[in-house]
Amino acid sequence: MRIFDQLVDEASLPDLVVALDDEDPGVCARALHALACDRCKQDACRPGEELWVPRALDFLRNPDIRAAAIDALGKVVRNRPDVVAALITASETERNIGLRSMARRRALA
Repeated sequence: MRIFDQLVDEASLPDLVVALDDEDPGVCARALHALACDRCKQDACRPGEELWVPRALDFLRNPDIRAAAIDALGKVVRNRPDVVAALITASETERNIGLRSMARRRALA
């Protein structure tokens, strides 16, 4: 899955989106990162936010993948008021102090 992070192309997008439904939280987290992180991409393929942002917002309620969701959502915070609002809510309601701080930093980026 980590190779997808650097080699995402139009052909691999469906596999990454399907991986967001995997029962293994690690697979979901890596797929989410591969879809969200433009810095890691080696080619011009930039998956549309509509492919993964709704799932990442849902993952904010999943303790097994919440950190990966906060990180991924932080990558689109400048374009998405809905993401800013969700991260602010997470920064106010998250029980884990580290994730609370992470959500606050991403919301204000």
